[in-house]
Amino acid sequence: MDFSLGLVNRTGAYIICRDLLQELPQYFPEVRYWRLYLKKTPDGLVRRVLARLMMMEITALRGARTAYWPDRRKSQVGSRLILDPLYVLRSRLDPDDIVQCHDIGPVTHPDLFGPAISSLYREAYDKIRQVGPGMVFVSDATQSAFREHYGDRFRFMQTIAQYVRLGVLSGTVEQCPGVTRPFLLTVGALERRKNHLRIIEAYEKSGLHACGIDYVFCGARGIGAGEILEKASSTPGVKALGYVTEPQLRWLYLNAKGFVLPSLLEGFGLPPLEAAQRGLVSVVSAGGAQEEAIGGAAVLVDPESIDSLVDGLVRLVEMGEAERQSILRRAVHRGTVLTYERYVAGWDKLLQRNNRFADTDGWASSDPQEAVMME
Repeated sequence: MDFSLGLVNRTGAYIICRDLLQELPQYFPEVRYWRLYLKKTPDGLVRRVLARLMMMEITALRGARTAYWPDRRKSQVGSRLILDPLYVLRSRLDPDDIVQCHDIGPVTHPDLFGPAISSLYREAYDKIRQVGPGMVFVSDATQSAFREHYGDRFRFMQTIAQYVRLGVLSGTVEQCPGVTRPFLLTVGALERRKNHLRIIEAYEKSGLHACGIDYVFCGARGIGAGEILEKASSTPGVKALGYVTEPQLRWLYLNAKGFVLPSLLEGFGLPPLEAAQRGLVSVVSAGGAQEEAIGGAAVLVDPESIDSLVDGLVRLVEMGEAERQSILRRAVHRGTVLTYERYVAGWDKLLQRNNRFADTDGWASSDPQEAVMME
């Protein structure tokens, strides 16, 4: 396994990859972090220093064939699993390897990621297309977008949908200082693709603040965070919390009136499913990975239309109990199907064969064992 992702990422992508390594160690006799083979992920200052050096090297050398990261002999460890396409730039890549793809946003939405990151990912995906390894996707929407841009001449292509984290369902609860009910909630990194600026504008135009309903959002800083925080500070009723602890996150889910995350881009879209397990109906983007993840059991809006967002927020607040319970039943069911055990079993099934699931075409929607997700 190449887990260089673990040096730079502490979001959902990191957690999922970490769990995969912990649950299926038999497939990974060697784990590479950049130029190091380690038994566990570095943390603290060491991790941050290594991450900075690694990204400097990737940016400087990009796809140069010289000075690739150290590699064990194939006869010793077999194929590689690379957990993010970016890291193929500094690694050997063979057809019998596997690359996991969360989304192709840096290629399709360069404005959300910036020219430097977008350029690196374009080179990475071009290398992947030339080699044609096995590909694993977190959603059928991501697989569809990938096929549209890069075709289907790969050794295999398989969707393994992500899972709902149990951490949001149980554990201690701690109130967030300065937050009072009622409020609408967004959980997600403060970055452009999460659509915070349009959400704040829609909240301002909705009149919900005059009705005593606040809008609260939390998450780590990302691309565009400064602009988001500036907009939040000048909009009455909006509270930006930054990073919150797991106990505080549970309190937010337990006390919110509804969940709001109509993203411009998602590889899968777990937060609305997690919110449903706590009794919250969500506003999400129509079409793509978010609607797929929650099975349409949400208030669906056009994420680029302020008017559509305003209508979605108002509908979420004014929704009758019968409609709310109907949507929640479907969303909760979907969350209970997307279990941790199902996710690990899917990877186990794939890694045993180093190929897509037997007797399927690689799409989650057509796999008999995954079909219940589409109900």
